[in-house]
Amino acid sequence: MGVSRVQKFKDYRNSLIKEEAPDFEIPKSSSPEETILEEKDATSTLPIDQVMDAINEDVDEEFLRRQKKRKILFISLISLGILLLIAGIVVFAVLVF
Repeated sequence: MGVSRVQKFKDYRNSLIKEEAPDFEIPKSSSPEETILEEKDATSTLPIDQVMDAINEDVDEEFLRRQKKRKILFISLISLGILLLIAGIVVFAVLVF
């Protein structure tokens, strides 16, 4: 019959207790108050140039989107006008002849 889980665990614990076994240090857990203080001490600030460049990029992207929409609208309106003109000429030609 095979070795049970309990026996394997006992063997494992005994191997860790032996003097030759390496000593693993368990890191000390810091209190939540110390963690909060450490987080407050660390600041992450960006240079003003980097912030301004990011703002300018956003403004430029928005301007390009608006410009593209206007161009599409302009081309659509011109196409619609030409289509109406051609339809008017065809209707006029049918009525006259």
